[in-house]
Amino acid sequence: MKAYLTYALNQEGKLVHVEDVPNGNDCGCICPACKKPLQAKNAGLIREHHFAHQPGVDCPTALETALHLLAKEKIQKAFYEQDVFNMEFEYRSYCTNAQSCQYCRYDDCETSERKRFNLKQFYDSCEQEIPYDEIRRRSDLKIWSSAHPEIAPIYIEIFVTHQSEAEKLHSGSKIIEVKIEDESDIDEIIQKGFIEGKRVTSYHRENVVASKTSFYGFKTEDYKNTSINQEIAFSRYILYQSGKCQCYQDACLCKELKRERRNALCEICFHTDVAFGIHELAKWMGYKRFGIKNCLLCKNYVDSYDGMGKLCRLYKYLGINRYESHDTARAKTCQSFTLDEQEMNEYLKDEIKTPYTEL
Repeated sequence: MKAYLTYALNQEGKLVHVEDVPNGNDCGCICPACKKPLQAKNAGLIREHHFAHQPGVDCPTALETALHLLAKEKIQKAFYEQDVFNMEFEYRSYCTNAQSCQYCRYDDCETSERKRFNLKQFYDSCEQEIPYDEIRRRSDLKIWSSAHPEIAPIYIEIFVTHQSEAEKLHSGSKIIEVKIEDESDIDEIIQKGFIEGKRVTSYHRENVVASKTSFYGFKTEDYKNTSINQEIAFSRYILYQSGKCQCYQDACLCKELKRERRNALCEICFHTDVAFGIHELAKWMGYKRFGIKNCLLCKNYVDSYDGMGKLCRLYKYLGINRYESHDTARAKTCQSFTLDEQEMNEYLKDEIKTPYTEL
């Protein structure tokens, strides 16, 4: 649907609506962008009443400029006339370990709440085109307190198509940036205030749903939450004095991570939800630390040719029953034990790439 230019500047330089001026060239209005004369088309019954440039004049930014000026004027007027002018954003409190946590978790470790403030309780002034305190830029609006000048001001940046440059937004000042697509966006700010849309997050992404308002320089989060106890996923490796071991996928609450077997020589929790290769890595880590021989570490312990599991290829030489259940702990006294150093070195080179906790 085509958007029409419905506001223009009169001879005094004030914004006027097309319905409030005479029809045609007698309106005495000029374009807010190019400052050239306009025609008021407000006598028809079919098309929406609007301003039009004179034939042959092309001004692509007229509507954008008019919306920008209108937003400044209407928001400023509403700030002075209303007892309540709110701002609202989503405040997040993260786990104290969120920035250093190595756990593989199913969701972000945070809580959130909506925080709302009535700006009129802290500020009494709203001015247009006032410079920032820290940088050589001008703000569309500056909300400040004449009674308490020590209170940091809030700068309002309004955009239709182009957002403010990053240098301005991240200058350290308190800035609220709002996007205006049509006059209804301005009316919504006047009725509800500066409201940030609800943020939706997951472990892999974050986005803002239906938000045309962004906050910069405000305290919108902290890392002081000690009550979060999030479910985590990991691979648990358990090594026993015999040299036998277990390795399996597990999960628990992060504050409840503990040993499963008190009689185990060691337990290691690898913080990954992909178990591929973890058992091989863990068994070599256990051997490097404790030096306990086990058939799983021997070159002679291989896959059975008949697909019936593993066997010692020296079973005849060692007098081992081919079909008996193989006790891998016998390697502790086996004179033919031959460490598979090639496999060990291959897996241990990835040790530092896999975060883990030893319990």
